[in-house]
Amino acid sequence: MLTLYLPTEPYWLDLPRGVRVEIRPVTTAVMAAAQAAAQRRLAALREVDAELDPDLARGLAFAFLAKALARHAVTAWEGVGDAAGKPLPLSPEAVERLMDLDEMASAFWERALLPIRTVAAEGNG
Repeated sequence: MLTLYLPTEPYWLDLPRGVRVEIRPVTTAVMAAAQAAAQRRLAALREVDAELDPDLARGLAFAFLAKALARHAVTAWEGVGDAAGKPLPLSPEAVERLMDLDEMASAFWERALLPIRTVAAEGNG
């Protein structure tokens, strides 16, 4: 029997450097929206550069997916400031800039998908 325990309400994730983000649960709809957005961005780049390096394209695909997932999932944050050290308001553009930092994107991806991977890894049956 599958033990189905996935969050249904927003929850906080701790990221490196004292950053915390509140995210809505990563549902099928949220992930599908992120995948669609990432695919559109990569397709637009390929229209401009048909000979896009395959390794770079793979890296961009992940970066675009992490950014899109964060844009669709993050509902609040703490510990993110502007150049003057003042708290930076949450915005889609600011979320993308946070995901430009590899350690943030990697930690976000790992922690946001942890509930789904936990259910899958459980085996349950």
